[in-house]
Amino acid sequence: MTGPWLSGATSKPDARLRLLLLPYAGGGASLFHGWASSFDADIDVLAVHLPGREDRLREPPFTRLAQLADTLAEALMPIVDRPTVLFGWSMGARIAHAVAQRLELAGVPPCLLIAAAHPAPQHAHHRLPIHALAGERFWQAIAELGGTPKAILADRDLRDLIEGALRADFQLIETCPTVAPRSIACPVVAIAADADGLVDRRQVEDWTRTTSGRATVRTVAGGHFALRDNPEVVKVAVRAAITWALDRFTDTAAPEGRGLTLRDFDRMMTD
Repeated sequence: MTGPWLSGATSKPDARLRLLLLPYAGGGASLFHGWASSFDADIDVLAVHLPGREDRLREPPFTRLAQLADTLAEALMPIVDRPTVLFGWSMGARIAHAVAQRLELAGVPPCLLIAAAHPAPQHAHHRLPIHALAGERFWQAIAELGGTPKAILADRDLRDLIEGALRADFQLIETCPTVAPRSIACPVVAIAADADGLVDRRQVEDWTRTTSGRATVRTVAGGHFALRDNPEVVKVAVRAAITWALDRFTDTAAPEGRGLTLRDFDRMMTD
């Protein structure tokens, strides 16, 4: 139903909630290997496969956020038939936000956006763009960010294998347009890593200003690549965010200007 975009899609057709996971730049769905076992059995945990990496290595990666979000939102339509949580780490947070906008316009809003380790979309990209740097200058800039294993940096064949997708991801990030606050209506949880040397915490906290609904901020231990280096703390934060949504959004109706809640969806599914 969703083509190549999701890992494990429809593996739990009776799930009460779907959790969609989006990686950071250069990352793939394998970052979320084993995540399903860390959540309740009736939560369908699905990692998004982006083109240009892993099982989709031969496909051209997207270089523009709008094109990727349009395509991904359309691919997700068959499975957003129940409460859906979007979680994105770094680049994945921007993609998740753009997809949330499109799902809301389509009348099937997510019940929660969890945005981690990335400035809110009202902030312009502030670092010197690196996606167009030539040859070794590009790889030097990548090394300075600190997220690429030394084994890859030292192996020209491996670098050649991943360079296209990595450049495309950074082009996507570095050319993202800024977005006005209150750009979505669904609840938002912002997650900041306490030792993140690449992202200003205040700009992560500004995710709370992107929604006309409720919002909160949580902190995890680790640096910008905590999703890879210490995934357990990130899983705990994601579970806590879902629990927060379940606890807070128990209204029996959805007032105008606020996204549908989990109970709203449950009532619609059972009516």
